Amino acid sequence: MKVIYFLTVFLLGCTIQAQDSLVTKIASQHYQIINFENNHFSGEGIRNLTETIAKHKYVLIGEDHLNNEVLDFTSYLTHNINFDNYITEADQLTIDILKKDFEKNKEYQSIVSSSNGRFSFFSFNKDHDLLDYFFQNKKNVIGLDQIYYNSDAVIFRELIARTSNKIAKAKYESLLKESNERWNTFKSGQGYRTIDDSKNQPYLFCNDFRTRIADIQKLDLSEYEHKALNKLLQSNTIYALENNQKGDESQFLKIASMKENLLENQNKIIGKRNLFKFGASHAGKDQSLLQNSPDIGNVAFNLAEKDHEKSLHIAIIQKNGKTGSFFAENNDAEYILFLRPFYRLVHKENEWLLFDLTKINAEIKKQKTSVKSGTLKKLLAGYDYLIIIPKVTAQKIVV
Repeated sequence: MKVIYFLTVFLLGCTIQAQDSLVTKIASQHYQIINFENNHFSGEGIRNLTETIAKHKYVLIGEDHLNNEVLDFTSYLTHNINFDNYITEADQLTIDILKKDFEKNKEYQSIVSSSNGRFSFFSFNKDHDLLDYFFQNKKNVIGLDQIYYNSDAVIFRELIARTSNKIAKAKYESLLKESNERWNTFKSGQGYRTIDDSKNQPYLFCNDFRTRIADIQKLDLSEYEHKALNKLLQSNTIYALENNQKGDESQFLKIASMKENLLENQNKIIGKRNLFKFGASHAGKDQSLLQNSPDIGNVAFNLAEKDHEKSLHIAIIQKNGKTGSFFAENNDAEYILFLRPFYRLVHKENEWLLFDLTKINAEIKKQKTSVKSGTLKKLLAGYDYLIIIPKVTAQKIVV
């Protein structure tokens, strides 16, 4: 039996290696180089891509979060193409709080820097700068996600400032204290949490959270308070499912919520030039990379068709390097195994590779090459282009 098992594993490894080699060979015929050096883009690759992007009103960037280089690329696009809407993987309540403070004093970085990293991705310098750019240029910023697991404190502070109900205010203050204590404990443990240690996890993961919010909802509250509390409860449901080892259900509910939020905003989107930036698992035109169901990119694809347009989907992923972290100076960037056929063509750190996945996928089908990786199949079907960044660097927390 051991011999049979060894042979099976060996043959499987050989099959995967042969498949990778065939995909690499095809990919080597369909890529351009984007030069990036000293924070400056140059070369035919970036010019051709920018011209292509400019022809589309629905542009979706699928990223790996919290590195500088994806934001350098996104910022390059925004300075060369006039987008009307920035649609992103964040919650609208947090975005609106940042926008209100920006409009009030133009120094809204101060509330981010003093928040102990509680503004989700906007706690990091380049994601924060991109948001700032859209605020400065009076563009719409549309957040589709649930409240980030560390941003409940941001909402509680806003509720404390807005409520006219003294009982509710006292309860919000108590929730804020609990949230801060839990976040500080969680951070001191470098982001590790256990199900049986309920104090060692952010408050949005806890069952107790729902009970306390439901108690406040019985009070006489403003329309804004009811809306914010409902969003907090929805976020708690998503995170509690994940915490109880029901990750697929949690991810399904997250995606369903984002799709619903996108459709609610379609009147702002149709007829306009739209830039989407989401995790790469969400932004493909077909199925989610993580689930066998349509994701936010599919809704954008269909909205574009309704608008008599074609959406453009670009995945931008690193080979290695560092990414930002809430808990340490940085994290190691993920090496994504199913991208090995593309990684093999990387040679120089200042040369990003731009792969035309439409042509690569057509050639794979023409040659009847079998792609075993289900995730790679979804990438090929869901994205028009793939950019491989040889090495990324970490975004920093705003201080």
